[in-house]
Amino acid sequence: MPGISSSSLRAFGGRYLIALVVALSFTATGVAAVNREINSRVAAIKRVPVKVADEPPGGANYLMIGSDTRALGDASDPSGFGDDTGVNSDTMMVAHIEPGAKRAVVVSFPRDLKVEVPNSGGQTAKINSFFGTGGPQAVIDMLLWNFQIPIHHYVEVDFQTFRQVVSAIGSVNTYFPYPARDQYTGLSVPAAGCVAINGAQALEYVRSRYLEYEIDGRWQYVGQDAPDIHRIERQQQFIRTLLGVAINRSLGNPFIALDVADNALQYMKLDNGVGRAQVNELIKAFRTVDVNDPNSVKFETVPAVDDGSRSTLKLADGAEDVINSLLTFGNVAPPPTTVTPAQVKVKVTHLVGSDGAQAAGLTQQLAEQGFVTSAGTYNVKDKPTITLIRYPLNMVNEANLLSTYFPDAGFFPDPSISGHLELVIGSAPITLVVPTTSSTAPVTAAPSTEATTTTLPPPTCG
Repeated sequence: MPGISSSSLRAFGGRYLIALVVALSFTATGVAAVNREINSRVAAIKRVPVKVADEPPGGANYLMIGSDTRALGDASDPSGFGDDTGVNSDTMMVAHIEPGAKRAVVVSFPRDLKVEVPNSGGQTAKINSFFGTGGPQAVIDMLLWNFQIPIHHYVEVDFQTFRQVVSAIGSVNTYFPYPARDQYTGLSVPAAGCVAINGAQALEYVRSRYLEYEIDGRWQYVGQDAPDIHRIERQQQFIRTLLGVAINRSLGNPFIALDVADNALQYMKLDNGVGRAQVNELIKAFRTVDVNDPNSVKFETVPAVDDGSRSTLKLADGAEDVINSLLTFGNVAPPPTTVTPAQVKVKVTHLVGSDGAQAAGLTQQLAEQGFVTSAGTYNVKDKPTITLIRYPLNMVNEANLLSTYFPDAGFFPDPSISGHLELVIGSAPITLVVPTTSSTAPVTAAPSTEATTTTLPPPTCG
């Protein structure tokens, strides 16, 4: 068996993490001003009775399991996602979250890694078999027995999330260079170009391992040199597009955001200890994830090599360091402040035709904190529910700084703007909160008199 590709495992596991964060974020974003609605939606998520470790101060380890789709009632589909048995875990990750230290590490475990079965007298098994034989608790116990990794929370999600989210927002424009099909999943795209695919088609697309394009009148398989890796690439691109479309369509309609969240969350399971506080930690940890940059979150894969059997793997050099990253909490200082308010340009905008008094007040307050400010208006059909921080893809640090002054604002990575951030005022009240600690002193800057009108970008087909 060849060595495991770290990049492919990161992508394979990452799609589940992104799906989780998207759904949880929309739960909060869509109803940011109505706490009881957020709490009720978190409380409604299916629960799994597992025994987990007590959560330490400063963070938690989240075991994230992506379950095989056919184990969820789709036995007729030969394409599948995971193992031929239909019962093993498709993806296994541990997300190590330390909000105070602004540290988030996601570690993937190779499916064919051979580990010891707890209390078995030395018997071994593949790491992905524990879910099928003993459920979530068996995986939690195995990680503690073999690697001393304490698990504090459990999350389970499956591919039905994709279909439900797409159905909730209507469709997602997806680019096909040629007519396309997959005779196993049922995908059929008769014409090239940007195609609006619905929830069922989205599921057929992300499941495709035998994709064919009609080139010069002949159907040809594509990506068969490494079908799983190419499938993973398509899945990642689709999720990034899906996230952008969902954000755009939810800006002016909180009911769309709620529908997205409700449809996604019904296919998730959590342990009984995951409540509003833990959801907030996850959102804060990943709120500035650049959906167009797979490196914007630190992903690691436990190094493993063939153990000589050509069917299972053993730990390789460097595995101890990766595993140790999951064992310590609170001993990593937050990253130093590298951006000051005086280095950040912020345009505060409000809906055309609406009262700009709040935007004017926030503009002045930001200037007093040292930000370089300007004013503007924006055009959308409806006013966004919550205030948004829009930022260029290369200004994540600046957006993080601004978010410390507006902790309840939503995040929106937007490649259509450059050189500045935009604070888009929504209908829900928003208040500037001066951070209690800061490594830099505010520098007063007078607000600019510049006033511009912008249009929030529509979803694009990439």
